[in-house]
Amino acid sequence: MLRGGYVSVGGAWVLRRLDSELSRRALGYEATAHWPEENLRYCHPDNRCAVAAMIAAALRGEGPTLFDKIVDIIRIHGPGGRESEDGILPELA
Repeated sequence: MLRGGYVSVGGAWVLRRLDSELSRRALGYEATAHWPEENLRYCHPDNRCAVAAMIAAALRGEGPTLFDKIVDIIRIHGPGGRESEDGILPELA
């Protein structure tokens, strides 16, 4: 939606996530640890240590969660982001 040309609204717009705390919990450290497990089996052998380290950090409750990563991607397209010309105004409610 942000880069695929699916939306053409002309000018800034608000991307609002209602009950964002639900998403924060669902996309917390447990999901963050589970998400790269599939990649660990199929990634290039040179990348396996980095993927395993990502999983280990999430299991320790360290580093950004999937929720954090998604919010960061959205913020790139908003005020102060490197693609701010897209005019996305994220709002977590």
